[in-house]
Amino acid sequence: MDRLPFVSEAVGAAVQEELKTSEGNDYVIKILERLQDENPCLANFITHYALHYDDPAAVTTGALLTYRLLESQLEADTMRRDFPLEEDA
Repeated sequence: MDRLPFVSEAVGAAVQEELKTSEGNDYVIKILERLQDENPCLANFITHYALHYDDPAAVTTGALLTYRLLESQLEADTMRRDFPLEEDA
């Protein structure tokens, strides 16, 4: 069975930088909008589950950032596999 990727510090820093350079909640909103198209079951689970807490926006943000971290790491791992650098080969 495939496992979720281990998120590296470099990917974590890149996602953190994406978040810092975005306007307000735009970054998280765009992730949610994309997730609603690509994986509506997961998007609905996150948004409905968050409503059970005092701060649903914080719960949703945490879940979506976690999703983005895993997604970014998968992208980085795929690029590393498909386009290996000499030092990785």
